[in-house]
Amino acid sequence: MTLHQLKVFTMAAELGSFTEAGVTLDLRQPSVTALIQGLERNLKVKLFDRMGNKIRLTGAGEKLLQHGKEMLAKADQITEEMDGIRGLEIGKLSVGASFIPAASFVPLAIQVFKNQYQGINLHLKVDRSRGLEKDLLEGKIDVAILSHPPESPHLVGKAHRDEDIVIIGPPNHPLAKKRSVSLEALAKEPFIVSKEVGHNRASIEQAFAEKGLSLQVIMEVDVSYGTRDAIITAVANGIGFGVNHMCQVEGDVKLGRLSVLKVPELKLKRIMHITIHNSRKSSLLVEAFINFLEKYRE
Repeated sequence: MTLHQLKVFTMAAELGSFTEAGVTLDLRQPSVTALIQGLERNLKVKLFDRMGNKIRLTGAGEKLLQHGKEMLAKADQITEEMDGIRGLEIGKLSVGASFIPAASFVPLAIQVFKNQYQGINLHLKVDRSRGLEKDLLEGKIDVAILSHPPESPHLVGKAHRDEDIVIIGPPNHPLAKKRSVSLEALAKEPFIVSKEVGHNRASIEQAFAEKGLSLQVIMEVDVSYGTRDAIITAVANGIGFGVNHMCQVEGDVKLGRLSVLKVPELKLKRIMHITIHNSRKSSLLVEAFINFLEKYRE
């Protein structure tokens, strides 16, 4: 008895016709008849009662149909599992990350994932969230880690982790040496910010406004790939204070170029989102990567 014989038998039993089973399976009717007759010979039982052009299952046929469905379902499950194993041994995965997660955990997470699945060819693209959303919609990347929820209704994002938004200043400034800095004290200091009113600037300005204060902006930097470096350089040279994500300034803090002020009234965070296209079936490799990210802690 073979799986092919079982498949033909099951189809004929469910359709009640050798001819229709042949059409469904792209087989000629004589081939269907020969396969079923061979199955009957092998099992030494009669599976169908034939009445002209009509067929009806015998008791043995009904029993075989029950077991046959279970065996075919199990065979499909085994095939899917083997495909999954192959998919994680050999495959391609394209991941996108916006600047904040790319400066934080994504590169190391990808390296750990590649160490576990060494046959995977993994490509990382770093870009603005808006550009990565476009890539997801066009199928150019498989999954993205964005610094905000996706805007397109065709994308679905799941909150993953957050990054602290902090006030940075020159390490030799008197406020940098204080255990606690108030918003009132910061309102007297000059700030260098991005010209575009993005999440960071909007969050800080709102926090100041809630206290009846305003941000003293003495320099605005045009949004570009060098914005972060320009602000950090200005702050490090004592021109003023800035706003940034902790993950993007940790290196400079460790080197002593910058200090992070302790401002109890400011507890701001940016939430990262793992994002995929909601109408495209995710591959087992994509699912494995997302499951890995959800458990990953560096």
